[in-house]
Amino acid sequence: MTRQEGARLQQFLQKQIVLFEERVEQPLETPPRRLNNREFENSIRDVLRLEHIGTHDPLAMLPGDTLYNGFDTHGESLGMSEFHLDQQVTAIRRVLDNVILSGEQPSSKQLTATADQMFVVDTGNRRRVDKTIRRDEGVELKDPADQVYCENFPHTESAGWYRITVKAKALDRHVYSQDETGIYDGDPLILRMELGSRHVDLPLVEGAMQEFTATHWLAENTSIRFSFQTDGLRLIGNGNFKFQHRIAHDYIETHNPDLYQRIVEQEIPNANVRSAQPNHWVHWVSYWQGPRPLLSRVEIEGPFYKSWPPQRQVALVGKQPKVANAAAILKPIAQRAWRREVSDEELAPILRLVESHSSSLGELGAIKEGIVAIFVSPSFLLLNSEDVTPEELFAVKLSYLLGSTTPDAELVTRVRKGELDSFEAVRDELKRRIANGKADEFLREFPYGWLELDRINFMSPDVDQYPLYEKKRLNEDMVNEVLALFRHVAENNRPLPELLSGDYSFVNADLAKVYGLEDVPSDSVLRKVTFRDGKRGGLLGAAAFLTLTADTLSTSPIHRAVFVMENLMGIHPSPPPADVEILEPDVRSARTIREVLEAHKSDATCAACHRNIDPFGYAFENFDPVGAWRDEYIAVSQTAEAVALPKKRRNREPSFEAIPIDASSTFVSGAQYKDITEFRQLMQSDSNRDRFVRCFVTKVLTYANGIEPENFTAVESIVEQSASHDYRSIETLAAIINSPLFRERKTPESGREK
Repeated sequence: MTRQEGARLQQFLQKQIVLFEERVEQPLETPPRRLNNREFENSIRDVLRLEHIGTHDPLAMLPGDTLYNGFDTHGESLGMSEFHLDQQVTAIRRVLDNVILSGEQPSSKQLTATADQMFVVDTGNRRRVDKTIRRDEGVELKDPADQVYCENFPHTESAGWYRITVKAKALDRHVYSQDETGIYDGDPLILRMELGSRHVDLPLVEGAMQEFTATHWLAENTSIRFSFQTDGLRLIGNGNFKFQHRIAHDYIETHNPDLYQRIVEQEIPNANVRSAQPNHWVHWVSYWQGPRPLLSRVEIEGPFYKSWPPQRQVALVGKQPKVANAAAILKPIAQRAWRREVSDEELAPILRLVESHSSSLGELGAIKEGIVAIFVSPSFLLLNSEDVTPEELFAVKLSYLLGSTTPDAELVTRVRKGELDSFEAVRDELKRRIANGKADEFLREFPYGWLELDRINFMSPDVDQYPLYEKKRLNEDMVNEVLALFRHVAENNRPLPELLSGDYSFVNADLAKVYGLEDVPSDSVLRKVTFRDGKRGGLLGAAAFLTLTADTLSTSPIHRAVFVMENLMGIHPSPPPADVEILEPDVRSARTIREVLEAHKSDATCAACHRNIDPFGYAFENFDPVGAWRDEYIAVSQTAEAVALPKKRRNREPSFEAIPIDASSTFVSGAQYKDITEFRQLMQSDSNRDRFVRCFVTKVLTYANGIEPENFTAVESIVEQSASHDYRSIETLAAIINSPLFRERKTPESGREK
């Protein structure tokens, strides 16, 4: 079939699909689904008007959400059970226990912890000798695995505001080389203050003592601990911190030969340890001068309140809530929780529940039970319910798309007034919410799910072959690179195709090592970098994509091809037929993955699929399992003669052979490429650009609606509208949000009347 014939066939099929959809009108309504755990947490927080739901991790016992193609918003995958509901009720009660306080106002205390009151947490099964390192100025945190607590403040006794002052500084920031410690000279040291299930990072620079003061609402029984947060100090041995003490040996041997000689001749022979090797880490513990925080002083004051009951409790239920006023108290809460207007008849059963509990729980306790009942109602737990107006539905869907939470009063008012009824108004609202941070949840969670970044460690690169991946936590940098790229495209309203194959990305010093870049600042900050060689940039060159589609020691063109087809092109290759027996070919002589796949093509059943799939993956064979460039495979083998010998007589040294990589292929359409550069150029063609944008539109609608769109005509209309705006990201998102598939009603701009 020629290209012209193929184009005519495509046009014919599209026309037939449009005619079919015009005859058989598909419903626009999306089925109800339950809130996922993120939405559940965010919604409770915002309904109760809290900064966070609590430092006591009240949602810890909720079952995890099942993902569907990376998304946690898919309706059919978000199951519900009696056990799940029980855990949600428990979680809601735990949140409210931290918000609604009763009894007398707790007295405030002021405690100070210095070095003598600070201890390293003993995590062993049996008590060991105190391993806390104390100096006159405070306590050192050498090992990133250690946590320090204040003995005179094990945990909070009451919920309330606590003013915490921390004095600390960085020690020996630049004594050892950054290449040895793995901590870059341009990075501050991070002292992490762990407040129960939440944390605050305190950046330390070398020099004078620094002081940090902040006020936090802490739940009852919240512990306060401190740790050294770093992805460094793990480069030697298996990554255990104790092996890093060998750096002290190397440093002293080079920079202080006299001291080194004294240690080797006088201290090591008399040391009561198992190893007498001079370079063994155990001999150099006391000489360590690596970068580390010093925690000097912790002052904790609290709990304190500007009034009693606390202001946030008064704002929620009033100063002295009465059962007689339960309707006035609970109705605003119910309207925020249920995301719609609430009638007196709907509230009546909850008011009866409150009244029935007033004698046993007291008036405040009964009101609290009413709030629990509001949160366990299907009107709160389920989205896309049928008991909302079109305006309420749009406000809810827009808020959960961008913020994964209940809509704020301003959004509800604007939608109700019809101020977001046009494409231009939706576009302007998108720009405003992206600028003020109210779309941060979408900018983080959507690309994370779309690109299935949760799978990046499913087959982690081998730690011996690729040590930096595990020891420097490169997976975090790789994920953050993709999220930074997506955020940049959205915040700057760049054309969506730049996401796929733009010539730039965001790189820090660790990723620069993977990418072979020079002149990148020595720190962990992700900065925009432009690639000039045509090999990298965008999602097609991102290490996250290249790693999550690789195996532990090898790469797979098939895995990478399927990812590109399904996640970036919207093409779903058919699985092998279940009723056809496929005989595995003889691949014993194959030296490369290409030769293995070519052997599979000898079976006609396999060949048909591989001709469509393989060209989407071969282009990436120059990237190894962590995304670094390579020109050759390294084959490891032993001669047949050596293998035939008894094990004791075999030559244990294998032979290595460099095999040039062939990253070329030809698509079924006849389009060819010889390497990744030409493949990327093919991905920029008009047809592939539209495929990518169409895939993006479909993924956003799946994330927003909890179900994949099936209306080809409506999706194509969005793609056409995106094209008319040069495929810019905000205009494309606005077209999606303003479409019938999102609004769930026909609009004038969709070519039909409401």
